[in-house]
Amino acid sequence: MINVACVWIPPKYDVDYVFKLKSSVDRHLSKKYKFHVLTTHPQLIKDSNINVIPIAEDERINSHPRGKWWYKANLFAQLNWQGRVLYFDLDNVIIGNLDKLVEYETDDFIICQDFNRHGNPEYPVCNSSVMCFNANNYTTFFDKWQTEKDTIIRKYKGDQDWITVMLGSTKKWWPYNWVMSYKWEVLNGGLARLGSKEYRSDVTTVDPQTSVLVFHGKPNPDEVTDDIIVSNWK
Repeated sequence: MINVACVWIPPKYDVDYVFKLKSSVDRHLSKKYKFHVLTTHPQLIKDSNINVIPIAEDERINSHPRGKWWYKANLFAQLNWQGRVLYFDLDNVIIGNLDKLVEYETDDFIICQDFNRHGNPEYPVCNSSVMCFNANNYTTFFDKWQTEKDTIIRKYKGDQDWITVMLGSTKKWWPYNWVMSYKWEVLNGGLARLGSKEYRSDVTTVDPQTSVLVFHGKPNPDEVTDDIIVSNWK
């Protein structure tokens, strides 16, 4: 079974982001799959084609000024699913076929290399915007989260730093061009150097192998008017 999952914790994004993600997957994944949303607000998902997985509000997370990403730890709990799980952040824009993502290295945990790679090709940290793993194979991650939550939140800047450590040498990254940062690597040819606003070109082109454009920080997809975003984020 192929599972596609997202985590929706209002109010950062409205529920329309969930529906647009599912619509995008419908267009770009040719294989039969089940769509899941893990959420603290299950009553707001009114679509029989979406499997809602309720998760509890966590005051330790909610009190963190930018910590809602820690709800992703629930992906590693023992859940009622089997097979491969392909996870997307809600602010990703899918622009190409997803079959290769669910077919790639199917015994392993696959994740993005963080997009600081644009300035440092050897950057060792993961980015958790797009992940693929076997269901219920990483429940020890969730167990550790449950028992060491306060320490983990203090020690790590975010979930992806923690996941990087948990995966250790077993981590495998997506091929570079499959999943790319929109604002750092694709927009106007990509930044000439990180930390600047200088781009390499006046034209935005997309590698034909790219399936997902990741939006991290600002802007959000609904704030961008480029044709490649407008025509795919719907």
